[in-house]
Amino acid sequence: MNLLLLPKGRSVLTATALSLALAAPCPALAYAATADNIGGYSSQVLQQILRVWHQPAGARGTALAELTIEPSGALSSCNVLQPSLSPAADAALCAAAQNAAPYPYPPFGAKAQVSLAMSYGPDAPAGQAAPAKSYADTLRDAVAPHLILPQGLSGSWTTVVELFVMADGSLRESRISHASGNAEVDAAVMAAVLSPGAFPPPPGHAEQRVSLSFTLSAR
Repeated sequence: MNLLLLPKGRSVLTATALSLALAAPCPALAYAATADNIGGYSSQVLQQILRVWHQPAGARGTALAELTIEPSGALSSCNVLQPSLSPAADAALCAAAQNAAPYPYPPFGAKAQVSLAMSYGPDAPAGQAAPAKSYADTLRDAVAPHLILPQGLSGSWTTVVELFVMADGSLRESRISHASGNAEVDAAVMAAVLSPGAFPPPPGHAEQRVSLSFTLSAR
């Protein structure tokens, strides 16, 4: 998920969330990844949705939806921007977003727009990105293919890492800003973060600090 603070004078925060379903015999999500530039709000939104969302049987494809969250945390709208192959599943996704509300207050008391990509089914395409891709999305997409779930994992664990990327795309700093409580999960996330090596340079070759949140779960 990706949360970007717009230039001064704008009152809307924009967020992007990516949820991937890995090949598995059960409909439970195996892993979800979010990314943001100011620290964690979009991850909170995604986590609340995942608590109440259940993948409908037979759902296939990837849906892109946009949520509008008021400064009070209320959900004012959920619009499917790109439908999947299963309209009923898309409706269930927006129903889950409504049932998960209210959300925490968006940062700075501003209205938040959250773009959510949800992939359905064991053969759903991995790595489908939401529109309006930001640099944080780019980093998330570079890291995600290297993330390997630890064997025997049970439960749900969230690790948040903070990256400081130099103008040339090299990684100056990487650290766990929020440990999951599971050392194997934290190690898997850090290994994935370090696997790509140099990242694409930030826009305008300006140094950027980005927070990436990874939730690994097995049920």
